[in-house]
Amino acid sequence: MKKKALLFLTVFLVVLGVVNVKATTVNAASWGAKKVFTTPKRTRGVWYHKEDGRVVRTKITAHAVNGIKLYKVLKGKEEVKWFKRLMVADKKADYKFADKVSSSKLEAYTFKFHGVTGFNANGWLAGGGDGYYYVPVKRTVKGKKINALRVGEGAGNFFISYAYHNKKLVK
Repeated sequence: MKKKALLFLTVFLVVLGVVNVKATTVNAASWGAKKVFTTPKRTRGVWYHKEDGRVVRTKITAHAVNGIKLYKVLKGKEEVKWFKRLMVADKKADYKFADKVSSSKLEAYTFKFHGVTGFNANGWLAGGGDGYYYVPVKRTVKGKKINALRVGEGAGNFFISYAYHNKKLVK
């Protein structure tokens, strides 16, 4: 009887250890993320825009988009090293692991669009062509200038729509 109890306890601890290891592999630091990215102040807030025929709500804070933390993009050899590690882990997990990592963190960088500073948020270590671009702009609605957010996506900041703080302004 003692052997069965000991065996059960051992198996339980091993399973608990494996679950713990899987939970920590999505930790930001474990995939190279070091420096937190700060969004431009004019892009922050709750925004509404239309995408694929439906209204989408996006919340941008100082360091996150929709609750997913933003980190600065890795550079050069460091990015290549972490990308290769992620691809090996993703292949072992039947190509589901990279999506899991990107659901816990995004890489972001600022850019200029017609002289205005915006930012791009990509999946972690995703490379080009993935993610959304956010640029603060002024739009005239019913003869009045209001703050809006130009939302783009893909490799070339392809226009999706304009986002507004007020859901009623979304057309």
